[in-house]
Amino acid sequence: MSARLSRAERRQLRRAERAVDNMSPMQREIFLGIRVDELSYAELATIHGITVAEVEHHFAGALRILDRHMHERHHKWWQFWR
Repeated sequence: MSARLSRAERRQLRRAERAVDNMSPMQREIFLGIRVDELSYAELATIHGITVAEVEHHFAGALRILDRHMHERHHKWWQFWR
């Protein structure tokens, strides 16, 4: 098994990095806390001094940014409520 990434994998990694770079600082903290550090919503709420609902809000925003960058499409704001 090769340790090198294919061209498609490198492109996908760059898209993910760009997505994380485009997140607000709080979205980035919440996203990385959930996906990388495997913290719960309650733990993140306690760490950042916010409610669990606010953690959910920031995580949802981060996922929208990630989706938009990974799929190379840019939705208009009203398309999220379909």
